[in-house]
Amino acid sequence: MLNNFQKNVKTYVKQIPNIQSFLSAKSALYFGLAAYWGLILFGTFFNI
Repeated sequence: MLNNFQKNVKTYVKQIPNIQSFLSAKSALYFGLAAYWGLILFGTFFNI
């Protein structure tokens, strides 16, 4: 039973860096999309 618990803990520990990189990639994607749409709206309102 303890061996099973150790395997589960190891799999969770291995996934932690992947979750952090996924969140940073997700926030970078959202920032990029917001900047893109911001430029589109800015250009639309100011007729550039």
